[in-house]
Amino acid sequence: MRKKFHKEILRKLFHLYQLIVIVGYIGLRYYLSERIATFALAILLMIILEYEFLRLEWKVKIPDPFGIMRKHEKKTATGTLFLVLSTIVVFAVFDFKIALVAVLITVFGDLASAIIGIGWGKLKIYNGKTLEGFGAGLIINLLVASIFLWEYPFLILIMAVIASVVELFTYKLDDNLTVPIFSGFAGQMMVYLLGINLVQLTNPIQDLGVFLSNIF
Repeated sequence: MRKKFHKEILRKLFHLYQLIVIVGYIGLRYYLSERIATFALAILLMIILEYEFLRLEWKVKIPDPFGIMRKHEKKTATGTLFLVLSTIVVFAVFDFKIALVAVLITVFGDLASAIIGIGWGKLKIYNGKTLEGFGAGLIINLLVASIFLWEYPFLILIMAVIASVVELFTYKLDDNLTVPIFSGFAGQMMVYLLGINLVQLTNPIQDLGVFLSNIF
């Protein structure tokens, strides 16, 4: 159990590389253009596709030094591919803040669910997932969404709940694909229905400062 816990946490922590991807995307979009930033994401996707092609199609044995690859992923595409793919989709389709929140809650919500669910989860609710893990993920989703959408509590709630529910019920598909797209879609629909005018590109550090100033 302890070995499984450590392996899963290491796997989830590896997904924090997405923060580097997001920072890079924001920098390119802010200082150059949205098109160039999206093209950079496409380059990253191509690199990952080449990796998966060599591994799955040509059967090239590529080492897994950290042992974080799941058994079924040895014969199928890894979650990294789906996470980068979903990142491209949400930033291309949704408002900037909606897309940013959708990706971040996917990363941090999933991490919280895994840590609490595997380490301390007792009440199984669906497909081995626990109520404790679900609750932890939901809380983190709410906190992350609040940093960037603090002016719109209903929007925060909708995106956080949709992300947690989709993560809970995703089994055959990859939640790195389903969670950001479904939560982002729900958030964008609320933007349209409520007539919210979101700024397309802001400095996340400034957003965090405004959020903290409103709390304290």
